[in-house]
Amino acid sequence: MRTGISRSIAILAVAVALTLSGVLVSPAEAGVSFDLFYSNLSPHGTWQVSAQYGRVWRPSVETPGWSPYVDGHWVYTDLGWSWVSDYPWGAIPYHYGTWVADPESGWVWVPGYTWAPAWVTFRSGPDYVGWAPVAPGFTVGVSVGLAVPVASSFVFVSCHDFLSPSLHGSVIPYSRATGVYTNTRVVNNLTVRNNVVVNRGLDVTTIARASGRRVEAVPIERVSRVAPEGRFNRSEIAVGGKGSGHGLRAAEPVPASRPIPGSSRRDEPGPPKSSPHAVQGKNGGGVPSPGRRPDVRRRELKPEPEMRRAQAPPPGRAARRPEAGTSGAAPHPQVRPARNRSGHPLAKRPPSRKPHESR
Repeated sequence: MRTGISRSIAILAVAVALTLSGVLVSPAEAGVSFDLFYSNLSPHGTWQVSAQYGRVWRPSVETPGWSPYVDGHWVYTDLGWSWVSDYPWGAIPYHYGTWVADPESGWVWVPGYTWAPAWVTFRSGPDYVGWAPVAPGFTVGVSVGLAVPVASSFVFVSCHDFLSPSLHGSVIPYSRATGVYTNTRVVNNLTVRNNVVVNRGLDVTTIARASGRRVEAVPIERVSRVAPEGRFNRSEIAVGGKGSGHGLRAAEPVPASRPIPGSSRRDEPGPPKSSPHAVQGKNGGGVPSPGRRPDVRRRELKPEPEMRRAQAPPPGRAARRPEAGTSGAAPHPQVRPARNRSGHPLAKRPPSRKPHESR
């Protein structure tokens, strides 16, 4: 009898532990939120509102023709191919959410709350490999036609240069990328294993043979710049109680109706400033640089409420006349008493009381 009770208690304890572990590893409990994204990315770019994707972030990169997944390198980990960005802000937008080419703002980042080694789709061919950020509608384990990256989103390098520690100088020019695109095929291998998103992508043997380098999987804990708070453990990147991960979306757009953290609606950011004398403020908008006077020509001066009340006296009450001799008030002209035909003053009548005066 006691053995049965002990066994039941042990089973109950295991169930409680599993439940608590599922709660502790959920992304929300791990501290991943829009507030975290906003505070970390605001110093490095501008938060804007996209008509299609809601609140998005645009990095302050002045390189003409800039696109994501160029300035950095690839590392093969036990969770698949992981992108390591050269930018200090790269830990968030290259591992949470995804990128999209907005018609008005260029490349912008759409927030998402699930970590991945790289939210990209690969293309592979005999001589070249390429990759592109998944579309905001990409869902793990679900084929969505609208979520396929367009050809212009892909970055291509030769197979020999794929493991280069700096890929910026190895990228195929856009004028040649179209021909390379037609000679490659899609390799999409984003899945969830052991409660974590992995991206096996390109075949490791093929890359090792083409690059002439030995490729071994590195534990993700040993890779730097792939998490907001530096190095982390697997419980912080787990997908929580989402089962096998099917139906897991790369991006979860933030609606434009949601106010930005710590600001009112009137303080929300607008489009990026084009003036060279403007720097990016914490709220994503342009603020004058030090030493320059702000432009006040567009300010509209309006009378204060007290002034408007003085200009329009309430009905039934005459406007109060300033006394003669006071500053800013002209004296009233002297009124002579009325006289009869003989020139004698007329008898004065008692003054009539005004309606509002008390008796």
